[in-house]
Amino acid sequence: MRTILNFVLALVVLLVAAWVGLWWYAQGRMQAGLTSWVAQISTNPDIKASYAGVSRGVSPLAATVTLTNLTFTLQPAASQSPITITLPSVTERINAGNPLLVHIDLPSQINFSAARGDAAVTFGSIDVAEHLDPAALFHSNVQPFSGNDITASDISLLASSGSLQVLHINSLALHGLINRDANSSEAALDATETFNGISLSPLLTRLASVPFNGQVAQFAFSTSLSGPLPANWQGILAQINALPAGDLADRRKITFTALHDWAAAGGNGKLSITMQVGPSTLNADAAVQFDANVQPSGTADLTADHLDAFSAAVTASYPQVQDNVNQIEAELSPYLSTTNDAGQVLTIHLIYGNGGVSINGQKVSDMPPVDWDLLENPPATAPGDGSGAQQ
Repeated sequence: MRTILNFVLALVVLLVAAWVGLWWYAQGRMQAGLTSWVAQISTNPDIKASYAGVSRGVSPLAATVTLTNLTFTLQPAASQSPITITLPSVTERINAGNPLLVHIDLPSQINFSAARGDAAVTFGSIDVAEHLDPAALFHSNVQPFSGNDITASDISLLASSGSLQVLHINSLALHGLINRDANSSEAALDATETFNGISLSPLLTRLASVPFNGQVAQFAFSTSLSGPLPANWQGILAQINALPAGDLADRRKITFTALHDWAAAGGNGKLSITMQVGPSTLNADAAVQFDANVQPSGTADLTADHLDAFSAAVTASYPQVQDNVNQIEAELSPYLSTTNDAGQVLTIHLIYGNGGVSINGQKVSDMPPVDWDLLENPPATAPGDGSGAQQ
């Protein structure tokens, strides 16, 4: 009996020691990840990031690391005044009950400061969670996250040092997925975002005569990119982030080169948008794929209902745009119809590829081939004349 008891005690001690060691290791990795993230942001010449202090948690039931007074200073050009974003604290936390979920605890208020005044974003509640990929946990050079989820409610944008509400959002939900090993039939990047109850403040709505009480009932966005990710996609992002905001040529070259490689490897993508404004609901979706010559083809669909009531409300608030509305309706007339239930409805089904573009079954234009080399290496533009010739 004593032998069994000694064995059990030894096993418990061993397990506790292993757990404490794992907890200590996890906090070390988390601290290194947070501080290196701040350092990486600061490699961008337009952004400087800093923090006042870093601390670890003391409870072995949760691995915790906190940065205090995390500050970002954005200044794309020396002639522009800097914008400072301050978070009193940011905590990264992993609970023992769910070790593959990293919680990011953000403050209830994020402050913005600029030469023209101060602003803030406040949250009634916010939850940020990153999903860990077990296969990447012990590889310091591999992005350890496989996805994320963000939910928030009672979100307000405040100006005049927090005394004036500019915008309010009832709730938002974001979901993201990363699959580093995806093939052409699997989603490599997948993201959905939904915003409910977006509204301007009553004061601004009244002053600007904004129709529909300055409200957007819902805005939802989703995208899915399939196909193998570039082998060094994190390095590509780091290269882009390290470039000055004004260096558009190098940013473009890196971006289009990566896009070309992705398309050539079987990349394809989908996009959808839903928006409810006043009486109208807009739904749009699109899809793209590439052939053996890396030429795109795909479809796009757009529907919007109750456009007659929508345009009537807009022109009632802004009579000066009546001519523009009439012109838009005339151009879209081939794709407009009217029903008793949905009012005036816009329906567009677009197909592109094989050298042509058609809408609702009618060809509307030719489609020139994509010149990837030109996209990646555009001709230099001579200062002042736009001719491309050097002076």
